[in-house]
This record gives sequence, C-alpha cells and structure tokens, in this order.
Amino acid sequence: MKKTLLLLLVVLCVAACKEEPDLPDDPHILFINNSFIGVWKTGEGYWQFRTDGTGGKAASSTGTFPDTFSFLVYAGQDVQKTPLNGTLVIVEDVGASFAVTRYSFDIDGNEAELTEKTQATASSSSSSKSPFILERVSGAPAPITLTNPLIGEWSATWDGLHDGSNKDDTWSIKYRDDGTVKTYHLGVRHQFENAYAVRGNKLVIFGLWRFSINPIISDIQNTSGGKWNVNETQAYPSPSKWVYTKVDAAQWL
Repeated sequence: MKKTLLLLLVVLCVAACKEEPDLPDDPHILFINNSFIGVWKTGEGYWQFRTDGTGGKAASSTGTFPDTFSFLVYAGQDVQKTPLNGTLVIVEDVGASFAVTRYSFDIDGNEAELTEKTQATASSSSSSKSPFILERVSGAPAPITLTNPLIGEWSATWDGLHDGSNKDDTWSIKYRDDGTVKTYHLGVRHQFENAYAVRGNKLVIFGLWRFSINPIISDIQNTSGGKWNVNETQAYPSPSKWVYTKVDAAQWL
C-alpha cells in the first residue's frame, strides 16, 4: 500500500511540476540571422550593415560610418532561414529626400554578388544592371532588432483592388522586430511573408504578391485612437491608401 501511494505521489508530482518551455517575451521576434551584418568592401569604398537595421558608407573600413540608410533582406517564405540569396533593398537618405534601391544577391563565403534591379512599370518588367562584388571585411550573420512604432499586429483596410474588384478590403498585418512582416488578405485568403524597413516616416515593404512587383513605399502617420495612415507613393503598382488599427491579435488562416 505504501509503495502504491509513493508511486502515485511521484506521478502526480511529475505531472504538476512539469516545466513548460521558455517562450520569448515578445511574440513578434523570430531571431532570424541577417546575412549582411558587418562591414563589406566595394569598388568605391565600404558599406556597414548594423544589427539595428541601419547602415552607412565610408572611405575606409575603420572610418566612421554614418547612419545614412536602412535596409531589408527578403529570401522567400522561410523567414527562419539565414538567406544566402534573395533580395536586398536599401532605403537611403539623399539630401532632404531618399532613394530606394533593390538588388538581387548571392553570397558565397565572404563574397556577395549584387545586381541592381530597375523599377518595373505598367508596360515593362524590371531589368538588371551589371553585377558587382561585396567582399566581407568583418562581422558575421546575426539577428537584427528593429525599433519602430509598427511592431505588433494590426487590422488594416485599404482602397486597393484585387482582380479588378474590391472583394474584401481588410488585411491582417504583423510587423516583427527582426524585419519580417506577415500579411493576410482576408477576402482572397492570401497569407504570406514579406520584409520591411522603416526610415523616419517612410515604410518600405518587399516580398510576395502585390509587394513583389516593386518595393512598396509609403508615408506613415500616427493619428488618434491607435490608428495609422499609411499612404503609398510608388509609381507602380498604383499607390493605395491604408488605415491601420492596432489589435492584440489579428485574424489569420
């Protein structure tokens, strides 16, 4: 009887005392490694990519790198994978304005081959310029951690069209602080991963479906009641206007 009671107590203790695995404090973090973190040599100087999603250019590898651009890396739906090929988009300060440049890239060891992609238009697809090489000087792939007011989940409405009709103007959007953004268009049941960068009041997204034609560029503005106006400014596809509403948990597939 004592042995049976002791065994029962052990079983109950194991069931009651079992520790659940540690979960991240913020569900919007994936800890994906970014392949470009560090300093790279180009034919005209050096580029630095930092873990806060910003970067700069300098004449030497030891020089002071100013904060002159933000960047995103997109390599498909598998956002947990350290990308060795895909798309790099740089959002760069140019005087009082800014420029968005998209590159395809392939990384082999300490070399990255970049090819600049021109913007697609309504009548023609994007084209490629001559590739060039970046050579890693220092650093290694590491997670980036962004700080911006978009991190979290949103229910969003827009004035855009799908297949010529506005079947449902509601989206779910989740911005993570690793530079990835999950999107779900409820009306057509498209759920997919993109990448994004925020620089000042500029938001740039690149990835699948609508976001794959060209980088989608928006002005963002906080309004009252936890809402944000997100107004696209790119030439193609035709710019849309969005209203974001912050939610604790958006709707997903």
